[in-house]
Amino acid sequence: MFRSKSRLYLLVATSLIALLNLPAQADDEITLLSSRMAIAETLTQYPYRWDSKSTQAFANLFTEDAVMERWRKGALIEESRLQGKAAIFEYADNAHTGRLADRQTRHHFSNLVFLELSDRNAVTENMALITHQTAEDAVARVSSSGIYRISWEKSAGE
Repeated sequence: MFRSKSRLYLLVATSLIALLNLPAQADDEITLLSSRMAIAETLTQYPYRWDSKSTQAFANLFTEDAVMERWRKGALIEESRLQGKAAIFEYADNAHTGRLADRQTRHHFSNLVFLELSDRNAVTENMALITHQTAEDAVARVSSSGIYRISWEKSAGE
C-alpha cells in the first residue's frame, strides 16, 4: 500500500510541476502564434496596397531601413535593390504612374510557410502568381510567378 501512495504522490507532484510550467509555455506559444498572425496579415496587405496603387499605404508596410530586392535563378537582379522606405515609395510611385498606369495588377499569394520563427525574427516564403489586365484585354494574363522570401524583424516597441 505504501508503494501505491508514493507513486500517486509522485504523479501528483509531477503533474503540479508541469502545470506550474504551463503558463510560461503558453505565453511563448501565444507570442509565436501572435507573430504568425501579424506576419500573415501584413503579407495579405502587400498585394491589396500594391494592386490598388495605394503607393503611400504600400510603402508604409516597410520600416525606414527596409531592403527590397529581386532575385532570379539565384542571382540578384542588377539595380533591383532598394534601401529604405523612401526608395521603396519612389519605386512604387514610378511603377504605379508609369509602366503599370494602364493596367490592373493582381498579386495572388498562396502557401505561406515559416522557415524560421522566433520572438524577434522570422523568415517566410510564399508563392506568387502576378497577373496584368489592361482595358483592351478580355482576360488577365500571367505576368510572372515566383517565390517571395521575406525576412521579418520586430520593430522597437512591438
